[in-house]
Amino acid sequence: MKKRRVALLKILDGLALLTFIASFSPLVTPEHVAEPFILGLPYTLGAGLLVSFLFVILAYLVSIINKEENHAD
Repeated sequence: MKKRRVALLKILDGLALLTFIASFSPLVTPEHVAEPFILGLPYTLGAGLLVSFLFVILAYLVSIINKEENHAD
């Protein structure tokens, strides 16, 4: 069970690293793009919000995994 937990943490760490790298790439911050993306928000703002939500979800998943490891309630 511990090996599975460690593997899950490594996967989540990798996803966080890829998200961090993508947040500074043209995928999230393209040059000269201000078209509406979601609900009239500029593209960069909408993509930045999605990246932020992804980081929150990843942090929540890591906290769940560590909570189980420490046997906390």
